[in-house]
Amino acid sequence: MAWFGKNRAVRETDYINDSIGALYRRLLPSAIGSLLTSTVASMIDVAILSYYLGTNMLAVVGFCMPVYMLVNTLGMLIASGAATLYSQYLGEGNKTEAMRFYSASVTHTAVCGAALTLAGLLFTGPIVKLLGAEGALAAPTTEYVRVLFFFMIPLMVYVHLLFFVRIDSDPTRVLIATIVCAVTNLGLDILFVGPLKMGPKGAAIATCLAYTTGMAVNLGHFWHKRNTLRWMKGCLRGRSLRIWRVGLPLAAAQLGMTVSTNVFNNVIVRVGGADYISVFTAIIQLSMTSMAIYDGVGQAALPIMAAASGAGLRDRIMKVFRRGVLLELIGTAGLAAVYAVFAGPIAGIFSIREGALLDLAVSGFRIYALSIPFMGLNSIIMYYFQAQEKTMRALVISLLSGSVLLIASLLALTALFKEQGIWYSWAAGQAAALVFSMILFWQAQHGKKVSE
Repeated sequence: MAWFGKNRAVRETDYINDSIGALYRRLLPSAIGSLLTSTVASMIDVAILSYYLGTNMLAVVGFCMPVYMLVNTLGMLIASGAATLYSQYLGEGNKTEAMRFYSASVTHTAVCGAALTLAGLLFTGPIVKLLGAEGALAAPTTEYVRVLFFFMIPLMVYVHLLFFVRIDSDPTRVLIATIVCAVTNLGLDILFVGPLKMGPKGAAIATCLAYTTGMAVNLGHFWHKRNTLRWMKGCLRGRSLRIWRVGLPLAAAQLGMTVSTNVFNNVIVRVGGADYISVFTAIIQLSMTSMAIYDGVGQAALPIMAAASGAGLRDRIMKVFRRGVLLELIGTAGLAAVYAVFAGPIAGIFSIREGALLDLAVSGFRIYALSIPFMGLNSIIMYYFQAQEKTMRALVISLLSGSVLLIASLLALTALFKEQGIWYSWAAGQAAALVFSMILFWQAQHGKKVSE
């Protein structure tokens, strides 16, 4: 099996002695690119479904988004926790212990993928109801979500490989896998939904096959001379809980987005109606693009900061963090400007091109854009804490920015302003979360103790 690759002596990435700028240049393109895979794949589904089947099919993808987010949650929980500890032990110079954490993450990924597949296929009906799909949308949502559950293992393995292939001196392969995945999804989507008329089910099959293809590209790393990863026996004892604990903050952010998306869907249906759901589905796609930028910077910074933490180099951690803040501000501000200036053409990508729906989309996109820089700063502060195993601080930031304050803002603003409060709730929630993030960061810099 590819995960049991041979250990060959090659020049590895030196996370302690290589320059911070060089490490960011090496890791950042693949980190952003790999996150764009899910974004591009999902946006292609939305665009092609709305083109061939009408804008009401946007709601089908919207209802299924929590399932995408769920698999990313578990995948990132395992992969980010193990990758953080792997990098820390590399910083300490203990490659054997680093490899044990990698091995444990392989085992957890396989087991969780199988469990999700079984649960999803056995309980598809109740899951669809929980997602909020009713009436005419229940059947296509069921078709779409059953395909997703069938492919849980390759979807989780894909997420796992994004972290470890990148860290193991092969970030270019991750970027190539991303491009292959996106191109495959585009071609299969057009074929299955267009000429073959397979509907939402065809779009789901196209997306899952694309992820599987991207996974296969990354598996090629284990036959390459760059590979230093190998599976070791006896890897679970004393390590499993630590992996899950360290990975919890990033997973909480993903799970929080899953929960908040489901809450938003249900509240928007009640307060705004079908048009608002269609626009919100488009905004979710834009938020995933935003996440590729701000989370990409964080994921590039994570192994560098974690290795510095393992080596006890606090000055280097702060230098990596400051560079990350600068990159976050540049990337998120630029993306926000794009969304605001080109709101109309972006709406056209989702087949929203005229009338009241277009006006609603343009307004929603521009208001949503205000939240992006706040999300970027929350993200890099969370990664700063995660890299040092300051789990409680990172977890608080994840929960506040990913769900708690988003949902609170939605409920408060829709109660006060009805449908007018829907779009502003995102910016309000992220801004409020940033206040708490900065307080926690200030406390950490001034030696304030928080139970971890």
